Amino acid sequence: MKPAAILLMMCGALAGVALAQQPAPTEEPAPPPPVSDVSQPAPEETKATPEAPPQPQAFDERVQRLLDEFNQRHQQRELEMSSYGKVGSAEPALERFADPRKVQVELKDELDREQTSAALAEEYAGRSHEIQSAEQALQDFIAKRHKALDDLGKRVNNINRQDLEVAAANLARQPGTEAQVRDIKRRLSEAERDEKESPAKQAQAQQEAASAEEELARLRVLQQSLEKESKAYTADAASAHQNRLALADRLEFYVVRAQAEDVLDQGHKATAAVRHISASPEVVDTLSSPAPHGKLEVKPNPSRDCSPPAGDGKGCPEKTPPEQKE
Repeated sequence: MKPAAILLMMCGALAGVALAQQPAPTEEPAPPPPVSDVSQPAPEETKATPEAPPQPQAFDERVQRLLDEFNQRHQQRELEMSSYGKVGSAEPALERFADPRKVQVELKDELDREQTSAALAEEYAGRSHEIQSAEQALQDFIAKRHKALDDLGKRVNNINRQDLEVAAANLARQPGTEAQVRDIKRRLSEAERDEKESPAKQAQAQQEAASAEEELARLRVLQQSLEKESKAYTADAASAHQNRLALADRLEFYVVRAQAEDVLDQGHKATAAVRHISASPEVVDTLSSPAPHGKLEVKPNPSRDCSPPAGDGKGCPEKTPPEQKE
């Protein structure tokens, strides 16, 4: 029974593997929904609203914005500088640390003033250049009106109405000159119209030219004022630059002085904590005790016992080394 059960189990496993290896049946995709001929409008949420381009700021708004932003930063730096001043006055020991910090803040303030003044100088100079185009337009308009006045004056002066009337009367009495008569009558009508309209045109042209000249004078005054302000802001920027150089020198002095004071403080602390090493009591006692006086006994050396006999002036004979004996 056992081999049969094992055989059945193997057959079932092989059948499962064969079923697993077969590809799964593919489902047919659903047909897309029908598209209507009339396109549906997009929902309100999906419509992208175009953003309006930012409008450029006017000249006075740009100038006011630069000044307001600088004043805000300047007030913050003034508070910071006053806090350092209070710390230095309250604790003199911290004054040497507060002074460099204060100079650093002053350096930032002068740098900001230099950059803001340069930006304001550019704004005023640019506005002055813009006025030049308006001045040129007014000058062209004034020249045009003066030319119109000259033309009106020349036209009135060149017309002799009496001559035209006499010529018309003479031509009317001569047969076959209808065309010439019509031309003379046309010229007479134009002369009458010019005589009526010329004074009004001249007055209007003179008034427009005078008004344009007044506007031109005001524009020139404004341009001079703008150029003056631009030069003043340029001078402010140069002054701030010089102040920055002086403050940098002062900061260098504070840094060098602080280093010297640190060295002095360390030196004072080292000299205040000096501990000398004295001699031990034993050494003092030894040196203070009297030096001992002893006698040394010299024992005779038998090898050198060559004292000469009395009356003999000879010394010890020289010994010959053993290796030199024959």
